[in-house]
Formats: sequence, C-alpha cells, structure tokens
Amino acid sequence: MKCIVCGNNSESEYCFRHKPKKKKSATTAKKDHAFFKDIWKKRPHKSEVSGRYLGDEALSVYFHHILPKNKYPEFRLDEENIILLTIDEHANVEADMYRYEKINTIRDYLKKKYNIV
Repeated sequence: MKCIVCGNNSESEYCFRHKPKKKKSATTAKKDHAFFKDIWKKRPHKSEVSGRYLGDEALSVYFHHILPKNKYPEFRLDEENIILLTIDEHANVEADMYRYEKINTIRDYLKKKYNIV
C-alpha cells in the first residue's frame, strides 16, 4: 500500500510520517515528555543503530518503543524499551519491525526478561 500524502510504502493509507496522531491526555503527554527528556539527558544524542547525530533538541520522533506501546502498555515508560533513532530509521522500523538487527536483539532480550511469548 502507498501513503496517500507522499506515495511512500506503508501498511495503511498513511506512512509513519503522515499518520494522524492520537490525542493524548495532558497527563500522559507530560509523563511522556518528562520520560523522554530524562533519557535524552542520560544518552548520547545519536542514533543507537547508525551512530548519526540527532541534534540538540529531544524530538519525540527520535524515541522508538521496541516493544510496541499499543501491545505492551505496561512497558511504555521502561527505559530499556526505548531506542534512539533518526527520523528515517524510525520510519523504517515502523514499516518493518525486523529491519535492524540491534532492535531485534534488544526485543529478544526484553521478551526473555519479561517472559513474553
């Protein structure tokens, strides 16, 4: 399927970049912002897949949940479940969750750690 906005490959009518965002409650948005800010302070500002520099500002698009938050909401605020990626890498992994070996390795580790089948 192709994105109706840009024509890129996608799993639905919109690609990762153009998919309409769900509205978060103000409390959830504040928790997410604080959570991502804390990770941003602790980690180098570069992709954990390619090593590419991400810049100085902690944009939410740089933070990827390895175990998807819609399927595993209990791990949404688990720092081990977050990997920093470039915008393109994030779009790539959203389109193909098995694209990057590093993410696959961490996903396998987390599934074993939390006894997820």
